[in-house]
Amino acid sequence: EAGFAVTAISRTPGVTYNESFDLQCIIKPHYPSWVPVSVTWRFQPAGSTEFHDLVTFTRDGGVQWGDRYAGFRTRTAIEKAESSNNVRLSISRASDTEAGKYQCVAELWRKNYNSSWTRLADRTSNLLEIRVLRPVTKLQVSKSKRSITLVENRPIPLNCSVKSQTSPDSHFAVLWYVHKPSDADGKLILKTTHSSAFEYGTYAEEEGLRGRLQFERSASGGLFSLTVQRAEVRDSGSYYCHVEEWLLSPNHAWYKLAEEVSGRTEVTVKQPDNRLQVNQTHKNITVLENEWVTLECQVSSRTSSSSQLSVEWYVWRPGHPEKEAVARLSRQSTLRYGDLATLGDLRGRLHLESPSLGLYLLSIQNATVRDSGAYDCRVEEWLLDPSDRWYKRAEDLSGLTTLTVKQPDPTLQVDTATNNLTVQEKESFLLDCSILSRSSPESHFAVTWYNLRAKEAGGRTEEEEEEEERETVLRVGPDAVFSPEAGRWEGRLRFQRFSAVLFRLTVLQAGGADTGNYSCRVEEWLADPNGVWYRLAEEESGTVAVHVQDAGSTLQSVICSNDALFYFVFFYPFPIFGILIITILLVRFKSRNSSKNSEGKNGVPLLWIKEPHLNYSPTCLEPPVLSIHPGTID
Repeated sequence: EAGFAVTAISRTPGVTYNESFDLQCIIKPHYPSWVPVSVTWRFQPAGSTEFHDLVTFTRDGGVQWGDRYAGFRTRTAIEKAESSNNVRLSISRASDTEAGKYQCVAELWRKNYNSSWTRLADRTSNLLEIRVLRPVTKLQVSKSKRSITLVENRPIPLNCSVKSQTSPDSHFAVLWYVHKPSDADGKLILKTTHSSAFEYGTYAEEEGLRGRLQFERSASGGLFSLTVQRAEVRDSGSYYCHVEEWLLSPNHAWYKLAEEVSGRTEVTVKQPDNRLQVNQTHKNITVLENEWVTLECQVSSRTSSSSQLSVEWYVWRPGHPEKEAVARLSRQSTLRYGDLATLGDLRGRLHLESPSLGLYLLSIQNATVRDSGAYDCRVEEWLLDPSDRWYKRAEDLSGLTTLTVKQPDPTLQVDTATNNLTVQEKESFLLDCSILSRSSPESHFAVTWYNLRAKEAGGRTEEEEEEEERETVLRVGPDAVFSPEAGRWEGRLRFQRFSAVLFRLTVLQAGGADTGNYSCRVEEWLADPNGVWYRLAEEESGTVAVHVQDAGSTLQSVICSNDALFYFVFFYPFPIFGILIITILLVRFKSRNSSKNSEGKNGVPLLWIKEPHLNYSPTCLEPPVLSIHPGTID
């Protein structure tokens, strides 16, 4: 078994239907005839993950076929070369059944003295993937487009032409479709299978076309015709055919080789001229919440006095890219609500009436802000066709009525007066939040108290900047639901509501960390006509500067912690003392002037000497001369 190896090769990895292909299992080295070798071809079908034995060339020259693929036996030949142990597998008339992966397994045997066999070695070859391809299609269908305009009760001729085909044995299935502007895809009218069976489509069943359809096929087989008898307006649309080419596979099964779509035939079935007109005057309406509003839809003229009208109201709401249906009054006077009215509360507040011919009124009771938008109506006119069936002849849109529903003007006002408060440590302090005015007696309020403490800014400059750190102390919602208390406030807050406009927060057990500026923010909430609460306004109160004084604080700390006291002690006394000193100096100066005449010589007063021992005799030409004589000092 030294050097024992197996290789699988094929010169035709891809074949077409009905073609043949060969697979070679090459065994090396070349063993003499007295060394038996068995070869098994295994097969894994396309799309499967399991291998199964296809055929085995036994060690004694016999052939054993696998049980799973009996169909291979009639179209498969296995041959072993005389000069070598190579085994060739030939498959004819290939089809999808033969597509997949192939590999061969070789086993080396030795015959023992007692005529028993021992397998010395086995080798598995590489995988060979065989692709079985369908024939290249030559199907071509006419792509020419045409337009037909006709009046009611005339036939609609439709043609579908096959210009070329892959094989003379090709069979065709033809599907006829019609596409309406209101539909995303075409709807099936009629289908003829490759075996010439007829099947009516959903459109023929829904529109009652079965009795008006006529299908023909030319003798040559390449031209197909469909005629719609007694055309009606609703038959207008874009018609086309879908052709499928079918061939018989080597396994005697029909398969679809190709398909193509023809060009379209635009069919227009005319009706009487449209004279429907709806008033297209634009209007603006502004109302307050809870008021009633009426929207008009006026039909100015119509095609026939016997026609029936359907009216549908739409609205473009702010923030919505597309218009939404509000309500529809059918031609049988059946009222149907749109998605907007069905899903919302609008349904119970709509009132539709027609007080006169051609006038339709839509009233909205207890209007809300959400009802604001641009409204219009679409009117459809229906006539009776020759088959006594109603069809829509025309439609028209009215002008836009822009409806604005306003909320009450907010008049919320909160007390913005500032205050200073100094408390001792462990004492309580009060934070009042007073509402001076509100927008409505039905208002509810949400009150939030904040603590604003100065903190150092992250980056320092030559002059250090300070900013305020805003901390929520307590929030009481409009539904009287309290927010969780923060860590350092837990268990120290007491809330009181003395009236609808006066709220008080009491902070117990004040500490040094509570020092800071406090304020409250008030949100005013109102309920709309549907009972849905919305925030109308919000205002911020003035600040209360709270200083918590330590139990052992000095007089200096008390003075410095209070701005008013600081100015009173350190600023205001200086100008007062300055004025007092100036007054004393003026009085002293006047008293000295008055003593010149009584106690001094030459106008010099005596301050320290009882007797005049100082002489002062200045003249205009020489400097003054001062002389001091002995005397008595007082």
